[in-house]
Amino acid sequence: MQKKPYDAYFREAAGALLAVMDPKLRERAELIGAMNKAYIGTARDFELDEAFEALIVNAAAAMFGKSGKRRALFIVGEAGSGKTTAVEKHISKRLEFRPRTLADGTEYSPLVTVEAPKPLTVKGLAKAGLKGLGYQVHNNRLSAQDLFDLWKDQIREQRALFLAIDELQHILSGETIKELQTVADVIKSLLEIPGWPLHLILSGVPELAGFLHQSGKTNRQLKERSKVIELRRVTFPEDIVVMTKIVEKIITVEAGLVPDPAVLLVEFIHRLLHASSGAFGSMIQTSRHTCEISLRRGSGVVGVDAFAAAYALESGCRPSQNIFTAKEGWLDILPVNSLQEMIGEGRLTKRTKAEK
Repeated sequence: MQKKPYDAYFREAAGALLAVMDPKLRERAELIGAMNKAYIGTARDFELDEAFEALIVNAAAAMFGKSGKRRALFIVGEAGSGKTTAVEKHISKRLEFRPRTLADGTEYSPLVTVEAPKPLTVKGLAKAGLKGLGYQVHNNRLSAQDLFDLWKDQIREQRALFLAIDELQHILSGETIKELQTVADVIKSLLEIPGWPLHLILSGVPELAGFLHQSGKTNRQLKERSKVIELRRVTFPEDIVVMTKIVEKIITVEAGLVPDPAVLLVEFIHRLLHASSGAFGSMIQTSRHTCEISLRRGSGVVGVDAFAAAYALESGCRPSQNIFTAKEGWLDILPVNSLQEMIGEGRLTKRTKAEK
């Protein structure tokens, strides 16, 4: 008997959960699900649109001569920048990436997505790549090179024209220059499959761009075959107007609530920017989390207190370190230190008790 996909199992489990939930909770779950699914576009999407379109056209150009050399697109951004969501959105909106069926009934997908394993090794990446193609490896004795060669064969046999690899920053966890160079060789090799001009969409943290500039012949060749788009941090005061509109849209359009005028003031949006460390995706998540708290409280108005509650839950900060309610010096509060302070104080208390 064929095994069900995990998505089917989840829907069964979630369906059983919904069946016993209070109707008001089910209604809230539906709203929150729709909020989290909604995509908020910005000016950076124009650049992504152009890059994805160029990738598709370049792949098709091989039919009329030869594809251009730059067939790897690096999309980089800090954690919380929204890069994974942006990549997923731009993949889903393109008809060219969707699965299709040939005249003989064979089904295939021109684009295959893979999440880079951690730590990233040739063997681990090849296994993840084969799994993404739906190919099961039963021989555990295959070497890394054997698995990699098998992966490239399957890419051709299954007609994969595009390969998207997320979380590629795991290459940076390599402990030696040799390990990093091996991964560079792997990426370059994927771009040089004989008779198969594979196009890559690679996403990760900004250090990936620095990786392309490292010394070595392979790195130089990889740079010549790549394009890079950075999803930069949101900054003050440049992005305040845009982010104010986005926060207002999340509250009014997505959640159907009313914003307290105080949460649309320049200083407050600056606080939200600072609390999110300038990460675009994190700002959106915090705003949606805040709306969820307001909905749970039965409040039709989203105020400063709801933002403060959301931030406290997300950061684990002490009341005195809450960026949204601090009277002065809030710019000196570092969000990254919230949990460290709590853990550090806990250790200090333990030491004090032990000394007693």
